[in-house]
Amino acid sequence: MSSEPARKSAKRTPPAPRESDGWALFSTLLSGVLVWSAIGWAADKLLGFQALFLPIGAVLGMVGAIYVIVVKTRQV
Repeated sequence: MSSEPARKSAKRTPPAPRESDGWALFSTLLSGVLVWSAIGWAADKLLGFQALFLPIGAVLGMVGAIYVIVVKTRQV
């Protein structure tokens, strides 16, 4: 017999999702869209545009939030 300790298997089962996980992901998406929309709205007001940066900010916020959600959910 060897003196090395037994190795654990490399595969781990992911924890079961909780109800709060869904709300956390939803709030991440919502806050990303709202924050970047507000930044776009402020840029429109400062630069004198009607609605140029507001939709750009909303799209950037959604893309960024989805990226953060994917990164969060892939961590084990």
